[in-house]
Amino acid sequence: MLALARSAAVVATAAIAGTALVPFIAHAESRPLLRVELGTPASSGPLTRGGATETFELTVENPGTTARQYHPWLLLDEAGPSPLQTADITYRVEPVNAPATAVLVGHQDGGWQGMFHPASGNAGDGFQVPAGSKLTWKVTIGLTTSYPTINGGFELTAGSVQPELERADTLTFDVAPNNEPGTFRTWMDRTGGCAGLPETRCQGLDLHYKVGGHGTFNHAVRNQLIASYGDSKVRNAGLVVEAKVDGGWKVMKGDDFFATLPTIQKGFGVDSGERVVPLRIKLAADTAVTGPTPITLRTETLLDAGNNYPFAGTTDTKITLGPVKATPAPTTTPSTTPSTTPSATPSVTPSTSSSAAAPVPSASTPTAATGSLATTGSDSTTSLYAALTAAALVALGSLAWFITRRSAQR
Repeated sequence: MLALARSAAVVATAAIAGTALVPFIAHAESRPLLRVELGTPASSGPLTRGGATETFELTVENPGTTARQYHPWLLLDEAGPSPLQTADITYRVEPVNAPATAVLVGHQDGGWQGMFHPASGNAGDGFQVPAGSKLTWKVTIGLTTSYPTINGGFELTAGSVQPELERADTLTFDVAPNNEPGTFRTWMDRTGGCAGLPETRCQGLDLHYKVGGHGTFNHAVRNQLIASYGDSKVRNAGLVVEAKVDGGWKVMKGDDFFATLPTIQKGFGVDSGERVVPLRIKLAADTAVTGPTPITLRTETLLDAGNNYPFAGTTDTKITLGPVKATPAPTTTPSTTPSTTPSATPSVTPSTSSSAAAPVPSASTPTAATGSLATTGSDSTTSLYAALTAAALVALGSLAWFITRRSAQR
């Protein structure tokens, strides 16, 4: 799996850099790969928040007959349900018999990832390992006081952003107290129609959150609702998402495909119990949808600041909604009753004069149902991910950092 992941990284990197993919792979496979090894941490024992750090050696060896490049990549895995911020981990790298070194931390796919590179170069530059030689660094890892209590111990894997290692090497770090991470669950239940409206016009949902095990989140947690339609051509559906906040219904900021849901304040944890946020989903009165339309809804959960890559979410919930049409009020038209008034004055030729009451038109007009469109927000999923992608590529000089997936290194 690791070899496949590295091959995928090469494909992605070559596609961006515009290099020839096949010669690059053949060239890499024809030369001995580098060997990386992690030494025993000192001092030994579990890490504590704000406590002592642990230091170990990272050595890379080149057994080949020509110099090779090494692009270090340290991945922290299985920390727990809460994504880590840069400041949650103490991280230092000092050269032993290697060039002066600079470090940086990334959060691709929400994970904590440490890199280092020659101080005289740029982020993404590699170290040249001479033929038959080794380079060694001292790496220091620790926990700051902000390390989330809902998170526990973790593995730290020494890999590379290029397919240049025989294998990765891993160290396991215990955390005290509560080495096992807590858990976080979120799910949605359908609750039927909404206060007098049938399910075809409005759907009620309950969004649940619950922490298990132990600990709390050290940042506020928020959710976002993602909507997709059975008809991919749906435009201007006028999706309206309402949440019950402080006992009243409030329209959530969003658009036809996305809505920002209420935030859970910092400190949400196992002692908070289960939290339920009632939701109402409907289409605005002026929707362009003309008939019953299948809609798929899901939510994503993320920290409200910093490393806010989604770390949890609900499974798909499918509903069907149709338009809310205006209901015309009945009109009343009085009947016309002709009346005949005989002439009171006789004449030589008797005649009868008739007059009819004119019809009275109705003054009533149809009453239109009202509705409001959710406001389009600036934090839509598309713009958010586009901004993240641009920022990562600028920061790392179009390195495979953003292309190589964290999961592929497991």
